[in-house]
Amino acid sequence: MIVAYTDRINPITGVIFLHPLTITFVLLTTSYPIKYSIPTPFWFIILASFILAVVFWLLQNWIKENILLYIIFLSDVPLIGVIIYFSGGVEGMFPLLYIILIIVAAIQLFRTGTYIVSLSAVAFFLGLIILDILRSDFPSNYIMQRFYLFSLLFLATAVLSGGLSERYRIRTEEVRKLRLTTEEIIRNLPSGIITIDKNGDVVYTNIRDDHIRSQVHLYIAKFLKYPESPSSTELTIRKRYYLISCARIHNAQGALGVLQDLTDIKKLEESSRISRQTKMLAELGGSLAHEIRNPLASIKGSLEVISKSADHDIEPFIRMALKESTRLNEIVTDFLNFAQFTPNRMNRVLVSEIITEALLETGMRFPDKKIEIVRQDNDFSCLADPNRLKAGIVNIILNAYEISQEGQKIFITTDKVKKEGFIEITDQGHGIAKKDLKHIFDPFFTTKKGGTGLGLSIAEKIIEAHNGRIEVTSKIGEGSTFRIFLPVA
Repeated sequence: MIVAYTDRINPITGVIFLHPLTITFVLLTTSYPIKYSIPTPFWFIILASFILAVVFWLLQNWIKENILLYIIFLSDVPLIGVIIYFSGGVEGMFPLLYIILIIVAAIQLFRTGTYIVSLSAVAFFLGLIILDILRSDFPSNYIMQRFYLFSLLFLATAVLSGGLSERYRIRTEEVRKLRLTTEEIIRNLPSGIITIDKNGDVVYTNIRDDHIRSQVHLYIAKFLKYPESPSSTELTIRKRYYLISCARIHNAQGALGVLQDLTDIKKLEESSRISRQTKMLAELGGSLAHEIRNPLASIKGSLEVISKSADHDIEPFIRMALKESTRLNEIVTDFLNFAQFTPNRMNRVLVSEIITEALLETGMRFPDKKIEIVRQDNDFSCLADPNRLKAGIVNIILNAYEISQEGQKIFITTDKVKKEGFIEITDQGHGIAKKDLKHIFDPFFTTKKGGTGLGLSIAEKIIEAHNGRIEVTSKIGEGSTFRIFLPVA
């Protein structure tokens, strides 16, 4: 029978079937060469041992392992007593079977079980002594001497074997814990470990990927062979970055390598670099926008005054200049919003009210465009800077307006799930190509002619500043859906 441990046979099964085989071997080999015939009681003893083995084998799935072992060894005590009784009594050699039983019990049951089995053997042996006194002509003092001798032998064997087995159990448990702890630590280390011997063969490694392991193995073997090789270097494997550090061990008879994955650190460094550049650009853009906005307002005001008294010949040029100055003002406004997306003052606000204000502002920018707004509000509150949050939502709705055709609809839904609310804005435009979808929140990325590429980037920054996030899905020819997630206040 195979146990749960896949690497060995169940020890209880071995003990169960070893008993009848041992008894059979002992009885047949010790009686036949001497008497030239096997006594009938021996056959019954052998049969009983096999029947008990089958019973124990059937019980092992129903009784706990430790309890079953006690039952097996304690049942051997009377069985050996029967063998002693029918083989010449205490004068024979079979009382030594109790010593074998005590030693085997020490291996399986350790100190406590050994003492119990030895005391049971002494008690049962005392019964055999009494029977021998009653049925034999030997002097009682002689028989009692044998009892004292064998009892002392049984108990001494129990003490010695029990002590040794207990030491073995403690040491085995310590080794098992140490092995499990060490293996568990090494297996779950975030770093890869590899050790090789002087021939370059791998002794141990927790690196599972074959390709990575072969690359690391090649480098550490080269490090061990050539002393001038650097002890650490960066490796690029399958677009991931690794640092391998090596050391010679056992007087340069082997080498140890530690592999660390630097990919996330590299990405973090790149993200930090981009963030710093974006912050610098935002600050620069904000400064420039402030400097440009005032003279731009003066230019626009002057053009409006001139347009009232201008000749009809130059009026189209003035209108064009006014239009471009308005467009330039919008670009400057985008730069200012990009530089100032952080909330100033957080208040508890109703999302539906923010959306209503955002729609009014958007409608003013497209007064002649007939777009139907379909709203479905399951309102929720959030902590927000109303003006900043409105600016972020306006940019997304503006994007939906710009790509929608006359007569199409924009669907706006608000709802909440547990501690998170969401705003869903869906248009019926031409959709966003897959290659563009991952770049739409990048600053200055745009597919619209004359666009700044800052609108959606500003919206994302504002939402993230409110501890939220934006997700987008799109299908060519069917439109796009932007989902704004915000924590519920």
